[in-house]
Parts: sequence; structure tokens; C-alpha cells
Amino acid sequence: MHKETHTAVMVNCWNEKLDVIVIENKPSEFNKLAKRVNKMAVKLGLSPIYGLENAYGYGRSLAVWLIEKGYTVKDVNPSLAYDQRKSAPMMKKNDEHDAYCVATVLINQLHTLPDAKPEDNHWTLSQLVNRRDTLVKDGIRLKNALHDRYRLLTQATKNSSVKSTGKRHYTFGKPIRHPVT
Repeated sequence: MHKETHTAVMVNCWNEKLDVIVIENKPSEFNKLAKRVNKMAVKLGLSPIYGLENAYGYGRSLAVWLIEKGYTVKDVNPSLAYDQRKSAPMMKKNDEHDAYCVATVLINQLHTLPDAKPEDNHWTLSQLVNRRDTLVKDGIRLKNALHDRYRLLTQATKNSSVKSTGKRHYTFGKPIRHPVT
């Protein structure tokens, strides 16, 4: 699963690669995937089962779409797919091999893998937490930028002919009194 595309690998019960499909991560493309998988399943006389490594992140929309269409969707733990990837020597990482590893984990551990259940409450909460984190970081960045501008301004007034005395500072030629604490 990726933000932009999904790579799917169809395998049989002997872990033989049957087909590779790459689609964009948008609902209009999901039907292409289902059609190709169904065509192969009819040809082999099998029922398709989908395994998604990221059914709650970038793969959430695909998981929801597949579940709504009545397909069986299993959630493949990323650590299981990672272990499968590491079991074969690879010079570089590629999406097709990653999808193949997810498919082999699905085949080999089908009865122990949980069904994918992308819950809206969980997804909504994670989106809110991510948005809050972004707002906090933006607030810190803006505060630091403001402090930097203020520092530059006070340095400029110290270097000019206008003097700053005591609790009184000059900003843009106008005196500002600070409250006495």
C-alpha cells in the first residue's frame, strides 16, 4: 500500500505468482483490481481473499471498498510481512516483492490473520490527532519566526540613533510601555 498506488500480487496455494496488478489509490481504480482478480478466480475455480498490509492507513479506502462489495479482507501485520521480506536476499526493495511477501503471509497464515475492520471512529480520531500535531508544530514554527523578527527589530533599534531606556522600547518610531509587574 502506498499513498499514490497499490501493487497487488495474486498467488496460489503453492505461493506461485499468478499475476501482478498496479492500480492508483482511488476508488475508480478499485473496480479494475476486482475484475482482474475475479477473472483469475473464475478461471481457477477459487474464491478470492484479499490481504492488506495497511488496512487502516493508505489501504483503508481499498479495504472499505472491498468489504462493501462482499469480499473477504484480511489484515496482514506489517511485522509478519517484514519477516517474510527478510527471509529472501534482495538487493533493493520493490513494491512487487513486498506485495508478494504479503500474499505469502496471507496464504501461509490465513486462519490466524484477523479480518480487516477499518473503523470510522479509529480513523477519524487518528486524523484529528495528526491535524492537532500539525497545528502544534505550525504554532511553534510561527512563534519562533515571530521571536526572530522581534530580535532583529530590537537589534535594529539599538543600533539606530533612537535609544531604548529602562522598560521603554521604540518600535517603528513609536514608544511602547511595558506593564510594570
